[in-house]
Amino acid sequence: MIQLSIRTKFMLISTISIVLCALLVFAISLKQHQQIYLNSVESNLDALTANVADELLLYIGDQDSSFEIKNNLLTFQKYDHILFSYVYDRNWNKINQYVNINKVSHSRIKHILSTLPEIKSLPYVTSEQRDVLAILKPIGEHDNPQGYLLVVHDFNAPIIKSRNTLISIALPVVGIVLLVTLILTWFLLKKLFNPLLSLSEFTKKIKVTGNYSLRFTSESSDEVATLTDDINAMLETINNEYQINHEQNKILIEQQNKLNKLANYDQLTGLPNRRFIIEKLTEDLAEVKTSNQDLSILYFDIDSFKNINDRMGHETGDALLNIVSQKVLTCLHNHCILARLAGDEFLIVLNEGAQIDSAIQVAQKIVNEFQSPIMVNNWNITTSVSIGIAKASQADYNLDTLISYADVAMYFSKNNGRGQFTFFENVMLNKKKRKEEIISLIPQAITNKQFSLFYQPKVSTFGKIEGLEALIRWYHPRLGEILPEFFIPIAEQGGKIGEITKWVISKVCSDLALLKKICGDDIVVSFNLSSKDLISNEMHGFILSELERYKQSITSLQIEITESSYLEDFKLANQFFSSIRKMGGSIALDDFGTGYSSLSYLSLIEIDTLKIDRKFVSNAFMSSRDDAILSSILELANKLNLYCCCEGIETEEHAKYITQKGYLALQGYYFSEPVAIKDLSKSINNIRQKFRHHNVQEEYDCAVN
Repeated sequence: MIQLSIRTKFMLISTISIVLCALLVFAISLKQHQQIYLNSVESNLDALTANVADELLLYIGDQDSSFEIKNNLLTFQKYDHILFSYVYDRNWNKINQYVNINKVSHSRIKHILSTLPEIKSLPYVTSEQRDVLAILKPIGEHDNPQGYLLVVHDFNAPIIKSRNTLISIALPVVGIVLLVTLILTWFLLKKLFNPLLSLSEFTKKIKVTGNYSLRFTSESSDEVATLTDDINAMLETINNEYQINHEQNKILIEQQNKLNKLANYDQLTGLPNRRFIIEKLTEDLAEVKTSNQDLSILYFDIDSFKNINDRMGHETGDALLNIVSQKVLTCLHNHCILARLAGDEFLIVLNEGAQIDSAIQVAQKIVNEFQSPIMVNNWNITTSVSIGIAKASQADYNLDTLISYADVAMYFSKNNGRGQFTFFENVMLNKKKRKEEIISLIPQAITNKQFSLFYQPKVSTFGKIEGLEALIRWYHPRLGEILPEFFIPIAEQGGKIGEITKWVISKVCSDLALLKKICGDDIVVSFNLSSKDLISNEMHGFILSELERYKQSITSLQIEITESSYLEDFKLANQFFSSIRKMGGSIALDDFGTGYSSLSYLSLIEIDTLKIDRKFVSNAFMSSRDDAILSSILELANKLNLYCCCEGIETEEHAKYITQKGYLALQGYYFSEPVAIKDLSKSINNIRQKFRHHNVQEEYDCAVN
């Protein structure tokens, strides 16, 4: 459908209006001209007929005057539009006639006479009778006429001729006037609409450019000027709002980028973190599997990093991690991604297909990069990296399997002398078989009561036993003692962690009555839940059923979780935390400070307690920087109304240093190692003796000073 502009519509309406008005005026003029002409003809015809009637009065009564009457009637011959005339005697007998044979036939005369009313009834004035004028005049006195004269005058022909003459004369003039009027109207309309059209073009420019700082200038002083001012005022308002929104969007984008960086990038090295690389690797595996291609990963860590960190301090260890990251990045091309998984563990993803040479080339460059000592904080550190390489096709494109294969290969590099790389081979799966054996033995361990619980006290800075942490131990008749740090991850991977957790919960609930006798009714016992436990639909109900079974309250329990646990399914985990807290239980965030996104989630998760990782304690009283970090964490916890528990209190110096930090809990081997429940009373007595000694020593130091 054609869209017409307002100017075009206005011009069309104006043109049509002017033309219609001109035609109407012209039609009225023609009508008026016709009426004037008719009046003139009637007047002339009346006078002419009266004169002829007067002339006929001299001859109307004489029988020999036929010639004279005929001669008088010939007077009508001068008038082209008189069709015929009849002379009647006083008795209405026709005695003579005149017929304009050039204009009328006998048949037409007969037709005209048939359409006229009775002649005797005609008035003595001109009357219109269809397409003719008829007039009847008495010859002689009106009251006593000697005869009658009937004259019939053609009406249409002279009117048409007169009208055509008028049209031929007036139409050119009307046309010229109409054309001039239209041209003048179009010119004026164009001039009138030009400011509006300019304003329309201006608004289109605003739409295209999005530049709301532009302003329109109008030279008119009418309504267009008012409209211009209104539009400029509106643009001013829009521009101000746009600038405000633009600034706010910039701030939001910056905040979003910061949050994204916190969630997906390691704060120390700036590299992608575990969360990011796992998501990316999942996508890549799906893609290469679909396209029947391959990819390789390189899994490595820094050899002897723990010794370097312990010997030279946390600050040096962090600096070493940064330098190693930068050195490895120089060995990679654009298709490689380097990520820090945790601690000193790194992962490289090579989207290079199944080309082994490419992986060997990258791995060799990395190994060669660490042949010379590295200068870190004025220390010459000699270290290396051990690398394990695995291909997606080897792991059947399974993410966990692929990483575990690369991990196995990395440990083969370490066992073979460190500072080298190793490709994964199936013969390396003995370790995997070992894990599978452990998984298969877990149900038997529960059935045969091979698991046991040890309890490690948590002590307040005033010497009060505030809590116990339940720690599982496993002694197998054939394999001997199996450490939790070995079998717990295996149980998580093998889907058996839920069985172990349920055993721990049941055992803690059954021990609570005795633990309260030993430590007091207000004792709180904590135990660990894994990420698999948090997303289990049945764990919440199991805890409640065991408490009911042993007639205990949930207020006596505290659940410890790590950052990686709740990040696996944050929403579901937080629902679990909220439900436990509403019923009176408590939640502790374990190993705080070792993750990479804790601060971004700290205000969102439903917890009561922060358990500060041992590395902060061991480093804080030797380093002002680490001391500042620990103090900041404690201050942050205080502002968030969170209780703190410091792990890793291994020496008296640790204990003295931490007790100066305020009211919090301490846990570590200085007070007590994890002990069986039968040895717990003795352990608590030892703790109280240490605190008495500690307090006496403080009083002595104060007196000396």
